[in-house]
Amino acid sequence: MSIENGYQVVWKGPVYKASGLGIASRAYAHALRRQGVELSIDRGGGSIAHKLNNKRKVLIYHFPPSMINFKKERARYDRIILNTVWETTKIPAHWLPNINKFDAICVPSVQNKQALKNSGVKIPIYIVPHGVNTKEYAPGGRKLPIPQAVGRFTFVSVFGFQHRKNPEGLLRAYWEEFSASDRVLLVIKTNGYSPYEDESWIKNRIMRYKETLGIRKPTAPVVVIGKHLSSGQIRGLYRLGQVFVLPTRGEGVGLPFLESLASGVPVIATGWGGHMDFLTPGNSFLIPYQLRSPVHSMNSRHSISRQFRSLFVGRGQQWAEPSISSLRRQMRYAYQHPQLCKEMGRRGRRDVLRFSWNRAGLLMKQAIEQTLRNRH
Repeated sequence: MSIENGYQVVWKGPVYKASGLGIASRAYAHALRRQGVELSIDRGGGSIAHKLNNKRKVLIYHFPPSMINFKKERARYDRIILNTVWETTKIPAHWLPNINKFDAICVPSVQNKQALKNSGVKIPIYIVPHGVNTKEYAPGGRKLPIPQAVGRFTFVSVFGFQHRKNPEGLLRAYWEEFSASDRVLLVIKTNGYSPYEDESWIKNRIMRYKETLGIRKPTAPVVVIGKHLSSGQIRGLYRLGQVFVLPTRGEGVGLPFLESLASGVPVIATGWGGHMDFLTPGNSFLIPYQLRSPVHSMNSRHSISRQFRSLFVGRGQQWAEPSISSLRRQMRYAYQHPQLCKEMGRRGRRDVLRFSWNRAGLLMKQAIEQTLRNRH
């Protein structure tokens, strides 16, 4: 029986979650099906493997590797592949006992592959990039109606309200660089990670941070959206911006960067992380950085959002600390050169047209079949 026709895949991951990880999990699974792979979703009942025919069975595990029960899964599957993502220079130490027990790993970026190698991972690692739906995320459609944006150069940012995303760096640079006399607006779409971290809580944290900075001058306005937006509204938000900005400390991929470029909007971003697989000086304003221990910024008085210390403060872990002064200059330069931003946005749109989910599906299918060929 040939490999092409002789296996079936079971996908075990957060396919029903609304998070970025959930979006990616669904998109990968659908992309494999479009490549002709026979694939089932494990809904958590644990009985799906017993329904499979005599074909070779492959589990793709899209949860943290520390959570898998290898004894149970090895009894069911011929091969087990981890699909994962990470944002610092090394993976968490508690992942290591399990991670080399997989048959292979799929990661979405060059930075991720290097992080795994830095951490002592010995099994085959395949780069399977994320995709972006360039039909849905496209320029020229409806913009999200925000009255304050009328007549203003609008910066847009989309992120979860956590320390890794560096919300304090973005806010500080914007407040310090722009005054009320500048015709600019910053629109932030964000979310918390527990019920009390709602829109009003986030706005209060931001207001208190501004007070601690001692900024006295009237500043340019900021609009914070901390409630749920539909996918159509999110697409309209990207189109609203002249520039997307996020001085992140680390990304496995940086899906909002992909979505922004697909929408024809250039990016201001830290020049380190998984997003450097598709961000270039031609489509982005890149912020210089230094690699530092996450503890350095977490212990700073500027930290205003959830830190997830258990994930990011392990031995040897580093991420990027972007230059605030450079971020200020990049934002000012973009504001002063709107025509350049349009040209960079058009170039970015062209650059990401090849980042389709069909391409991701094909590369993952190839990784699966190579893993089946490898000696167990």
